[in-house]
Amino acid sequence: MAKLLDVYNQMVKEAEEAQVADEAVTEIAKYAEAADQLLAAEYGEDYNAEDVEKLAAMMIEHDVEENEEAEKVAEWENAGRVMAQAFIDELNSEEK
Repeated sequence: MAKLLDVYNQMVKEAEEAQVADEAVTEIAKYAEAADQLLAAEYGEDYNAEDVEKLAAMMIEHDVEENEEAEKVAEWENAGRVMAQAFIDELNSEEK
């Protein structure tokens, strides 16, 4: 019975990994399509698959950097709120 459960858990794990891989492929395909459209609009037929790959990679890198910066800003905003609340609490405790 334990072996059957192990096989089942392995199948679930593989299905989850396949789903993540499918989502990644879908997301990369969106970037590739956007890059292809941008290059077609700018250069007509004067580009190749390597150009599409380079532009898509640059677009992905740009979006990753933007997301990282947004996360940093959110962390700093949260830290500022915590410090401000601590300062307010300290001021209120001094008044008593």
